[in-house]
Amino acid sequence: MHRTITAVLLSALLAVPAGAQELDAPVRQGFGISFGIGNGSAALSCSGCSSERDNGLSGYLRLGGYVSPTLFVGGETNGWVKSEAGVDQQVGFLNAVTQWYPSVRNGLYLKGGLGFAHATASDGIDRISTSGIALTPGVGYDWRLTRRFSLRPYANYVRSFGAEAKLNGIGTDVTLNVDVFQLGLGFSWH
Repeated sequence: MHRTITAVLLSALLAVPAGAQELDAPVRQGFGISFGIGNGSAALSCSGCSSERDNGLSGYLRLGGYVSPTLFVGGETNGWVKSEAGVDQQVGFLNAVTQWYPSVRNGLYLKGGLGFAHATASDGIDRISTSGIALTPGVGYDWRLTRRFSLRPYANYVRSFGAEAKLNGIGTDVTLNVDVFQLGLGFSWH
C-alpha cells in the first residue's frame, strides 16, 4: 500500500515539472498570425519642414510562416488614425517583414521590413495624400501563455521615403514623408 501511494505521489510530482518543461519549449513552426493595438505617434516631414508629433490609435496585423524556430517571414500592415477638429487623418503601411529571435527559448525578437506607405488628411473639402516606399524596424517580446499563444508587447517605427504630396489628387512636386512610432500590446498565435 505504501509503495502504491509513494508511486502515485512521485508520478504526480514528476508530472508537474514535465508540464512546465513542455511550456518552456516554444513552438514556432508553420503558419503564424499576430495583431496588436496601442498608441501611435505620427509626424510629417519635407525638405526643410516638419510637423509636431500627433498621438492617435495605432495597430498592426501580421501573417506569415516560421522558416525556423528563430525566423519568421511574412506580410504586415500597420495603421494609424486620428480625427480632430473636422480633420480625418489616416496612415497605412504594407510591408514584407522578417522577425528574428536571437534565442530559441527566449521571446525577444527583432523585426525589419520594407514595403509601401500611404497617408491622407481630409477636412471634407480638401484632401492631401502622400505615397512612397516604407521601412520598418521593430522590437517585441512574446510572453507565452501557452505553447502556441503569446501576449506581445511591441514597439515599431514605420517611415516613408520619397513620398510625393498630392492635393485633391494633383501632384505638387513636394516630397512629404510620414513616420509613426507605435507602442502597444499584441496577440500572437504560432
